[in-house]
Amino acid sequence: MKLVPSSLFISVFLAIHTPALAKDKNTSKQTVNEHIEVFGHKISILSKDVASSISSITDKTIQRNQEAELSQILRELPGVELSGSVTPLSSQPSIRGLYGERIHVSIDNVKRKTESDGTSNIAAINSLSLDPSQVKQVLVLRGADSLTVGSGAIGGSIRLVTKDASDYLDSKNGFGARTQILHQSVSDSNSISTSLFNLNDISDTVFHASKVSFSDVDVIPNKSQDTEDDAIEDSAKLTKIKNNASRTNLTLKNTWYFMPEHSLQTKVDWARTQSKDQPYRQDQSYGIRYPTLSEDFNNDYIELMSNYVYQPDNDLIDFDLQLVYSDKNYEKNTLGYILKGENKSDFTNLSKGSTERYNIRLANLSQFSGIVDHQLAIEVNYENEKFKQSDASSSEISTFYGDSKSQNLSFSVIDQANFFNEQVLVTAGLRFDTFKRSNSTYTNYDNNKDGELSNELGLTFKASDNINIYIKYAEAFRAPSVQELYKKDDWRCHIGGKICYQEPQPDLKPETSQNLETGLGLFWQDISFADNLAFKLIHFNNKIDNFIDNVPFMYYLNENGAKQQGSPGPKPVNGIPVATHRDYSAKNIGRLESIGWEAELSYTFEKFDAYLGYSKIDMNAYGMPNFFLGSIDHNKQPYTEAPANKISLNLNYQLFESLNLSAQMLNYSEQQRLPENYLNAGYGTSRYTVYNLNASYNARDFLSGLKVNIGVDNLTNERYLRAPASEASDPSELGRNYKVTLAYQF
Repeated sequence: MKLVPSSLFISVFLAIHTPALAKDKNTSKQTVNEHIEVFGHKISILSKDVASSISSITDKTIQRNQEAELSQILRELPGVELSGSVTPLSSQPSIRGLYGERIHVSIDNVKRKTESDGTSNIAAINSLSLDPSQVKQVLVLRGADSLTVGSGAIGGSIRLVTKDASDYLDSKNGFGARTQILHQSVSDSNSISTSLFNLNDISDTVFHASKVSFSDVDVIPNKSQDTEDDAIEDSAKLTKIKNNASRTNLTLKNTWYFMPEHSLQTKVDWARTQSKDQPYRQDQSYGIRYPTLSEDFNNDYIELMSNYVYQPDNDLIDFDLQLVYSDKNYEKNTLGYILKGENKSDFTNLSKGSTERYNIRLANLSQFSGIVDHQLAIEVNYENEKFKQSDASSSEISTFYGDSKSQNLSFSVIDQANFFNEQVLVTAGLRFDTFKRSNSTYTNYDNNKDGELSNELGLTFKASDNINIYIKYAEAFRAPSVQELYKKDDWRCHIGGKICYQEPQPDLKPETSQNLETGLGLFWQDISFADNLAFKLIHFNNKIDNFIDNVPFMYYLNENGAKQQGSPGPKPVNGIPVATHRDYSAKNIGRLESIGWEAELSYTFEKFDAYLGYSKIDMNAYGMPNFFLGSIDHNKQPYTEAPANKISLNLNYQLFESLNLSAQMLNYSEQQRLPENYLNAGYGTSRYTVYNLNASYNARDFLSGLKVNIGVDNLTNERYLRAPASEASDPSELGRNYKVTLAYQF
């Protein structure tokens, strides 16, 4: 029944509409308008008309914020936060409390995947391995987005677009260069980047090179921490976090215009990211407790992309063929030992892995007119991915996940139409994905394949020139990763010297979600007190079934060799035999529900502009692990990874023609809505507010082309923690940070 609305809508249009006479089409040299959002294959819509919670970050905002990492910029948006370590290059963006493989990240329409094994990311370094100075726009869509990107967009998608030569040169033919130097005091970081670009009638070429290096990170200590564990107490009182990290980027992006209807874009993207001498598991209390133990992380990424576009003077054809090859290699080198009395426990281990991916995408956009004008996008996508991993310790060489392969094939149809003289805008679509997972190491479990249908229907009703009403229903899914399906290990665990296990899970089901959003938009232009005033409020209700998490399962084998739930022991409990195995593998544990609000307000009047964002979310889980009993509690309880409610305020004033002043405020509510055992253990965060100041100067006359930005983050230099956090063991977020950027372009 749930498929009827979208499928019926598309069928009607395919049956009754005929192609119109050729309309004016965009030239091949397309640019990204900051007010345009893109869904599917080239289907565009004004931001205010999108029946979704969606935000845009422009090049101007990125320059003002002066960040060496994009993740630090994203956190200013409603519903977007960071997860992971506070050290540079280690944090991951999250949307509505979901991160890793549950959000889709793409750069120039090419996926950047984060591998996960059910509880943690395979590589500690984040997937946004590019220089913010080369980005011209970031689009963040919150909520289910499988219709346009397939598996992995349960939380939403982050889409980044890098600059072309036409962006640097304002679409004027010529050659130029831009150099930028950025320094940040809080991490003693220095970043230098250079872009060379050329634009003529037949080509658009950009070469970008950058390197950023980070040193020790300043954090604010908790001077009143009281705990019996000296290592935890000392980690909370740290004023500096030991750090030695760097990222190098090289990008060559070229677009050729062979004829008015033919163009070819190619891109070569390479990045190397390193983070050295980190504490074990990036836990600062481990670094204090075990000073002889450390870890080094290295990531290498290479991507080759080619995209051919055919745009004849025909409304039925706007065709793309995209080919992508990427290879990501990660390495974690654990060094050192732990003293146990007079004995040394050697932890030396070198873990290596690689993900090699091939992708082909064919897409076409057709425009129709008649009783109803509409656009129809059709896309076919195939992806083949190989994952390899090995561990080498002082005593053996082993594989934990094995050598795996995943294949994905999808077909999607998206239609956007205007009804009643463009008073009603409808976007509807279907996407069917098939996926197959296999493993050459654990061949007994090599049998995971399935298919999933994603369905979306969005409606925008323009009640008046100034009022929009929104409603959207969307589905999303996430197929289990090869790392969740295939991993095998055993070790002596903490319970009575028993052996714990991780075992292959070939019967994992894909996570599926249903997302319902309703909202209101208010918009005015050129009124007495505002050049532009836009307000958008979205309420969302999201349910994820078959949620995958790394959870324990205590069992014994009965006389038939079948697994049966066991008791923790040491004696049978209520007739239940003592468990012989404690398995910590990825499993479908139940349902995750999220309900909340997101609002954005934009205001511009003469030389002043302001942005206000708000997000509120309640997350509940029906299925939480009990790590002592080795079971899953299916009673409703607060989700442990839920972010805090947030208000974001950004003010800008153009004081002079060449001088802009800006201020930002991030206000977080306390987050104490956690299970009782988490609250008793000290998890949770208090209310806090962070203030930032920035100034931008564009030189004139003989210094034209020179830009200077200065700023300070966390102006009051106060301690604060991301939610959720453990006050007992987590270091605070970054301290006061002075920033300066010098950029010159000719």
